[in-house]
Amino acid sequence: MADEVLFSGLSGDLALAAVLHQEMGLLLADRASIANHPAIAYYGDIAGAGSTALEVGLAGLDGYDLMASVAENAATANTALTDASPAITVARQGLQYQISDLATMTSSIGLDADRLAASMVGSAVLRLTEMIANVADDFTSTVGATTVDMTVDNWFSAQFTLTQNSVPGPYLALLHPVQLTDFQSSLRSETGPLQFHTPSADVLAIKGPGYAGSFGGVDIFASSKVPTANAGADRAGAMMGAGAIGYADGSVSAIRGASGLVLPAGTKIVVEFERDAAYAYTKVVGSYYCGTSIIEDGRGVSLITDA
Repeated sequence: MADEVLFSGLSGDLALAAVLHQEMGLLLADRASIANHPAIAYYGDIAGAGSTALEVGLAGLDGYDLMASVAENAATANTALTDASPAITVARQGLQYQISDLATMTSSIGLDADRLAASMVGSAVLRLTEMIANVADDFTSTVGATTVDMTVDNWFSAQFTLTQNSVPGPYLALLHPVQLTDFQSSLRSETGPLQFHTPSADVLAIKGPGYAGSFGGVDIFASSKVPTANAGADRAGAMMGAGAIGYADGSVSAIRGASGLVLPAGTKIVVEFERDAAYAYTKVVGSYYCGTSIIEDGRGVSLITDA
């Protein structure tokens, strides 16, 4: 037999060797956000504040200083008020894509300028998570040993430090996935009433991606955004209580001269489209103004263990 009409004969001329599925999938990436956890404090919007830096006023009141015994015929002495004012500096975070008309025209999966604009929301949210993780390794208190896997002992050392510092909850542990699995491996050899609680579907729906469970009353979030330490030999996670880390942001209102401006609902992200007709492409530029800082050093402990 000969001259059959076969796919192998058509491929390259009348048929494609491969086509993309009509639904766009997403490449593997860490999409966990921790900014909404109650241990992370939000200190407001700097719009109209007159400065990019927001100082957080801390005062030693409501039991920070104790009364002392005073004799009947004696006067009390002044006690100096302990205070501090850590600053959060808000700065622009940005991302740009560029897509051609031909790429948009031929896309079978809906990849166009509007889809790239929508993607900016996730990029901004995860940038904030990365910024939080990058300050969480700067706490003065540190547990763990370089190039040594994280253990249950490291966990309790961090938790004991917070307890001894009278740090209020809720507690949050931010770990790199390697630190989390090392901790879980160490936990397998432990016995006793304490239990690692894995998240249910309902809890995940509330706390979001990245929530790995809880242990000893501490919420655990895993994120690949946890930075390296000791020249890449380790990862620097952290355990912290409420008020250890804070962030602020800025909202942009009307922008003069901007064309194709998009303000995604429920966010403070700005997306602009910039057209270059000569090259027949569209730029998609996203901006988000935010900043993070350690608010009170004693409320957190850095967990530095093997990467």
